[in-house]
Amino acid sequence: MAKSIAEQLKSLGLKVAQDSADVVVVGGGGAASRAALSARLTGADVLVLAKAPLGTGGSTVHGASEIMSMGASGYGDTADSPQVHYHDTMAAASGFIDRDLVRVLAEDAPKRIADLIELGVAFDRVPTESVPGSYASDYKLIRSDFGSYARALGVSGKTGKAFVSALNEQAIAQGVRVRAPAALVDLLLDASGRAAGVLAYDAQSNEWIVVRAKAVVLGTGGAHGLFSQQVSTAEMTGDGQAVMYRAGAELVNMEFHQFGPALVHPYVQLFSKSCFVLHPKMTNALGHAFLKDYLPAGVSEEEVMDEKVFPFTVSNVSRYLDIAIASEITAGRGTGRGAVNFSLAHVAADRLQATIPNTMRWMKANGVDPQRDLMEVGIAFQCLNGGVRMVDADARSTIPGVHVIGELAGGVRGPDRPGGNSLAEGQVFGHRAGDAAGREALGSRASASPEGDAVVQRLATALAANRDIDVEGSARRLQEVMQRHALVEKNETGLSEALVLVRDIEASLAQGGGAEPSTLPRVLTLQNMATTASIILEACLARRETRSGHLRTDFPERDDAAFGFAFVQTRSESGASRFTPLAYPAAQ
Repeated sequence: MAKSIAEQLKSLGLKVAQDSADVVVVGGGGAASRAALSARLTGADVLVLAKAPLGTGGSTVHGASEIMSMGASGYGDTADSPQVHYHDTMAAASGFIDRDLVRVLAEDAPKRIADLIELGVAFDRVPTESVPGSYASDYKLIRSDFGSYARALGVSGKTGKAFVSALNEQAIAQGVRVRAPAALVDLLLDASGRAAGVLAYDAQSNEWIVVRAKAVVLGTGGAHGLFSQQVSTAEMTGDGQAVMYRAGAELVNMEFHQFGPALVHPYVQLFSKSCFVLHPKMTNALGHAFLKDYLPAGVSEEEVMDEKVFPFTVSNVSRYLDIAIASEITAGRGTGRGAVNFSLAHVAADRLQATIPNTMRWMKANGVDPQRDLMEVGIAFQCLNGGVRMVDADARSTIPGVHVIGELAGGVRGPDRPGGNSLAEGQVFGHRAGDAAGREALGSRASASPEGDAVVQRLATALAANRDIDVEGSARRLQEVMQRHALVEKNETGLSEALVLVRDIEASLAQGGGAEPSTLPRVLTLQNMATTASIILEACLARRETRSGHLRTDFPERDDAAFGFAFVQTRSESGASRFTPLAYPAAQ
């Protein structure tokens, strides 16, 4: 009789535990917390595995800006509607996103806002008498980029944290079980290729957990840890993307990601338009005010700052600001932290308080006085627009039994997207995925036995001797080349240089990871980092045009004839990516 996965792992000298659930949800952010609650409300037994302690990891929890909010019609101008929200989203990315999913997003977002209100999320409000009569409520609303109306609701700039706190509290009260910190190691499939659970690593107990489940919901987040500057938590190292890619899943739009200016010292915070309309003074390490050096004739520094949008996009004149900051750093004229100097000392205190009230509060909490202190600003990664392709409104992937949600999922984010959609996507598809997974699990028989030979072999290889592996050094070099070549300005030379490095890491690891049981998680993380970095770099190389946040200096023009559509990205037998055009239908 063949050995079980647990027995095989024990033979590698690992401490093993076993668990089971109707639904296993992997992730601890906004989408995963929504999925866990929705799955539990069906009556299913739900287990959550989160890489960081619950409520402390992920983009949703740590995302903060002056205008962080969730877009949903029905709470603002009565002329707004799900149909308008749908058209705003499609106009920003038609041909690159699934119109059926976008319609569901726009129609369901108001319902998910209502859920959050019922759970006690205190969205910002304005005095009732100051709201024009055409508005449906007294909620404070933000008109985000690409939005026809002000429809985004927020909670003092830290909206995601409020969501996750409320959802987790309710999920635990409903009986959702949690193991955290517990990181995804791999997907477990049965003989038919259907998901039968996951393998995870519990960092507290040092146990490798074999979890059998009837349905799997993955909400592992983005790839922040692949970049040296990012605005969330570094534990998001592209694990879900790498795991699903190796399993044969389809990915989409992996060349498109969001980034832009962020405070990197003395603390980390995204800097949106609100900070730039104050016309900050920016200088390089030599004390030179450099922005004017990058502006074409007829474009002023004030115009660039007044038009600033986040994230970076070539469709707006503010692109020169991001280009200038990144170029100064690349040229070696940045600070020791890979940033430029940023000052608001010349701005009156009352204007600071009126324009960036949330930021002023956070600065004070971090001991920063913007009228006294010099700050450092760099270009930071914010999130992926692409991900594992959702094939239906219940967020199913192309791997049977696996739902993908949040930043891991792809299909509703293209080259550009309206502000406020990110939080909406997590709530809408997190709910749908959890609800569908719970109902499917309750209606199915006992989960099939997982086949773990490939998973065990991956761990065995990582434990094999290899004196040439420098895990920490390799991770640092990967972050450096991704920061330099896969953010603002891209070209074939730089992208290829980065790809060579990450493929060398993958090739070296294939010969042995040099790990011991105590260092095995870090080696596996490096492998995921390299795999997801190669996915992103190959996608960036394949798109030989400039579009939205994807600026190719060697192909500076938009090319709708050759590239006016999305690509499905899958792993070929050689290990390299295969790209197939995906003709998403146009907006209705």
